[in-house]
This record gives sequence, C-alpha cells and structure tokens, in this order.
Amino acid sequence: MTPKKNCHELIELLSKVKTVEEIHSLCATFCEQFGFDHFAYGMRIATSFVRPQYIFISGYPKEWWSRYTENGYLSIDPIVTHCSSRLTPIHWEVLTPQEKEDQSVKRVMGEAREFGLRSGISFPVHTPYGESATLNLATTLDHACARNLIHEAMPQGHLFTAYLHEAVRKVFSQQTIPLKSVQLTQREKECLLWATEGKTAWETSQILSVSERTVTFHLQNAATKLNVVNRQQAIARAVSLGLITPSI
Repeated sequence: MTPKKNCHELIELLSKVKTVEEIHSLCATFCEQFGFDHFAYGMRIATSFVRPQYIFISGYPKEWWSRYTENGYLSIDPIVTHCSSRLTPIHWEVLTPQEKEDQSVKRVMGEAREFGLRSGISFPVHTPYGESATLNLATTLDHACARNLIHEAMPQGHLFTAYLHEAVRKVFSQQTIPLKSVQLTQREKECLLWATEGKTAWETSQILSVSERTVTFHLQNAATKLNVVNRQQAIARAVSLGLITPSI
C-alpha cells in the first residue's frame, strides 16, 4: 500500500510537473487523501471580455461533466459566480437558501447531487494577470456529514490551490496562456491609463509633458503588442489582463 503524502509533499511534486496528466494525478491524490470523492479545477484566462479562454482539469463523473458543459452550466453555476469575485472559499452548504430562491441554482446543484456531488468546498484564486481559477472538492456525503471533512481541508486546500494554479500556468504557458508574452513599457501603461479616463492624445501629452505624437506612438505600440487594432480594444485588453491598474 502506497503511503500517504502530506500537503507539503504534494506541493513539492506540483513544482516539478510537466504534463496535465501529472497535475490530474496529484489533484486526485489530494482529493482522496483529504476524504473527498471528486475534484475539478477550472481557470478563466482574460484574453477577451467577450471570449475568454478556459482550462479545465476534471475529476468529476464523466456523465455529469458532459451534461454540465453541454448545457452551459458554467454561466449559471453559483460556485463559479462566487469564486469569480471572491477570495474566500465557499462551502456548498451556504448555497441552500439560494436554491429556494433561484431556479437556475436549484437546477445546477440539484443535478450535481444526482451524480454524487452532494457537498463540497471550492477554493478561488485570482492573479495580477487577470486570471481567475477554482479548485472544487466534492463528496458523496450530505452537508451535515461533510462539515468536519471540509473544516479539516480548509487551510491545506487554499494552499494547495495556489500552487496548483502556478503548476497549470507553467504547463500551459507554451500553448495556451499568452500573458507573459505581453510586456508593456511604463510609458505605454501611462498612456493607456489616461486613455481609460477618456483623455485624448493631446490631453495626455499635457499631463505627461510629452508631445501628442509621442502619446499616439505609445498607444499604437501598445495596441500592436496586445494584438488589437484600436485604442478602445487596447484599453479593454490591458484592463482584462491586469496590465494597467489605478496606480502605476
């Protein structure tokens, strides 16, 4: 019988992974060793406001995952809604009141229970690059029976999720995640930041004490780097990727 690995040992192994299969295996190990039955990891990459990219590594029952994706439950999943805007984990038990008030929440969570996902906890991650990700740990136990399980997994789960996200970024960086390839200069960021405030190139030139032509040059360079064709798209892409922030 293979001895159990603690959370720190699994984190050490995450730092060495090279394939999605290795990541899946370590997630499954973490899930099992903390008493859960299923897991699912999902990352949203803010390459576009309208069409962001997604990465999923699923240890959910295949039948449920197929139904979930085919029916577009991602857009109405209350766990996704919570984790996209919060930093704290969510115990699925707190969604019970929402099920009574919202039919879409009742539908998603009710159907999940049909496939053995009766209770669980979800850990969100947000990065400076504009990414958001979630690790879900699910159990066949009901909410009351799962409370101790979830309480024990809480600190380790949050830590594991952070390292898991970095491992996923590393494995997919050459194929899917384009964030590190976009490097804006400080002046390009400044020009884009003032553009988000509605300033014209001339107004920005007065603020930065440069020529209007220089501002236009930097905005055009930023648009080229961001693979867009105009100032409005450059602003949207830079904001969604977390490349410009209120303080620079």
